[in-house]
Amino acid sequence: MAASLNFHQPFNLITKMAIPNYIQKTLVMKPEVSKIFDDLEEWLNHCRFNLLPFEPKDLYKSKEYKEWQREKAKAARYARRDNQVTH
Repeated sequence: MAASLNFHQPFNLITKMAIPNYIQKTLVMKPEVSKIFDDLEEWLNHCRFNLLPFEPKDLYKSKEYKEWQREKAKAARYARRDNQVTH
């Protein structure tokens, strides 16, 4: 009789095996690395929607990225200001 497969959960071989603790610690992505990948993904989406050239190596250096960061910060400040409740 064949074993039934559960298609609702992704198949991950790593979770099925016994892994030593020292290896499990290295498989966790550090917050700094996660932030870089999140920034890359967000910048890629911005470039795609605005038809800008995407160059991953210039992520924090390009003029367009810095302008976009300033616009995002400005929009966040306006959103916080507009959402404040005055009594």
